[in-house]
Amino acid sequence: MSKKIFLSQCKSEARARCNAQISDDELVAMTVKELNKLLKGLPRDETIKLKQRRRTLKNRGYAANCREKRMSQKEELETEKERLKAEVHRLQRENDVVKMELTSLKNKYDALQRFAEVNRIKVLTPPMFLTPPHFSHRDSMIVKSEPSQA
Repeated sequence: MSKKIFLSQCKSEARARCNAQISDDELVAMTVKELNKLLKGLPRDETIKLKQRRRTLKNRGYAANCREKRMSQKEELETEKERLKAEVHRLQRENDVVKMELTSLKNKYDALQRFAEVNRIKVLTPPMFLTPPHFSHRDSMIVKSEPSQA
């Protein structure tokens, strides 16, 4: 008994063979419109397989991009972390220097105050540099000297 072959069957079989030969790159790069045109007339199971294969390939690409982005962000954050560590270290050193300067100024102030007491010199205004946040206004001290009464 001879088997009858319809033209639509030949086209479907040819398309199925063609779909099996589509590379992964071609399948991923293909637009939905192109894919639907290619799938037109294919059996449902072939259509599902091809769409699933495309979805799997697309997801694989998205995952690879995500990994690359995450690694890049990690590297950027590591670099930023090191930069910030260096900045903190620099600021700590700077803070230590400022603390030493402040201690020196306080010692000088105490010595001047003792000198003023010994020589009976009145200080008319309190020192501004000892009352925060006026550290930069040290020059505004007014000193009046009274002659010693011997």
